[in-house]
Amino acid sequence: MTQQVIWITGGKGFIGRNLGQYLAGLSYSVFGLGHGLWAREDYSQWGYENWLNVEIDFVSLSQLLSNVGPPEVIFHLAGGAAVGASIHHPYEDFQRTVDTTARLLEWVRKNSPDTKVIGISSAAVYGAGFTCPISEQTQGAPFSPYGFHKVMLEALFASYRITYGLKFGIARLFSVYGPGLEKQLLWDICQKLGGSGDGEVLLQGTGQELRDWLHVSDACDLLWRIAKAPELPTIINGGTGQATSIAQIADLIVRAWGGRHSVKFSGINRQGDPTALIADITKAHELGFSPKTSIHTGIIEVVRWYRERQH
Repeated sequence: MTQQVIWITGGKGFIGRNLGQYLAGLSYSVFGLGHGLWAREDYSQWGYENWLNVEIDFVSLSQLLSNVGPPEVIFHLAGGAAVGASIHHPYEDFQRTVDTTARLLEWVRKNSPDTKVIGISSAAVYGAGFTCPISEQTQGAPFSPYGFHKVMLEALFASYRITYGLKFGIARLFSVYGPGLEKQLLWDICQKLGGSGDGEVLLQGTGQELRDWLHVSDACDLLWRIAKAPELPTIINGGTGQATSIAQIADLIVRAWGGRHSVKFSGINRQGDPTALIADITKAHELGFSPKTSIHTGIIEVVRWYRERQH
């Protein structure tokens, strides 16, 4: 039986690497493309049969089509990856997210219209002002370039789906974390702990900000379920439905780290940082999705990975 082909754009990133490995474990034939040199012995460890260090454009996509044939699914992870970076470099974030998406969808329309395309969006599209789980029908109000550009990505997907009847869907992921993520909150706290001896660790914000933490293994499971759904969901939240404060996260990391560290918060919220972002995952449950990795287990994994990496 011929293996089904899957492409992952932005496949060298944190979610892309883990998704490639996950899908290869399910016996899919996985190919990746995006920015960055990657030796065969490295990308093959993450499940990729081949990796193309290219722009996501007509030439590179057509080259991959010629080499491996049409994909059953494309997971579109290429794009900007952080709120802070988008605030400092908004046009670059626009190019990475919006331009890249427009080129991909137009190429699919012309060259592989039977392919399912799942775009990876973000809870940043919702903005702020929420105190309870947010459903996919909620009208958002983003306030960072990153969030606005994800809204544009979603609009492009809707335009091509409605106009041309293509099989395009969106996964709005919340706070994805896990071993191997070398940025964002958990990474920052581990770095501070590693350099503070047994002293005080200072973090921005109040500590009461609430987030929905989704382990990367659960994110991969959800993305696969979306791709295999009899009818591709238009938009679906990717989270756990559980709220955990930044202070609780910091406490879990400190406990897993060991020692006599203390954590304090500046009381000043960062620009573009909402008070609460928690997912309503009713639609995900309908696909049979149920998160398997608890935040306690996940934090222990991250701390162990970080400390092993440092040694």
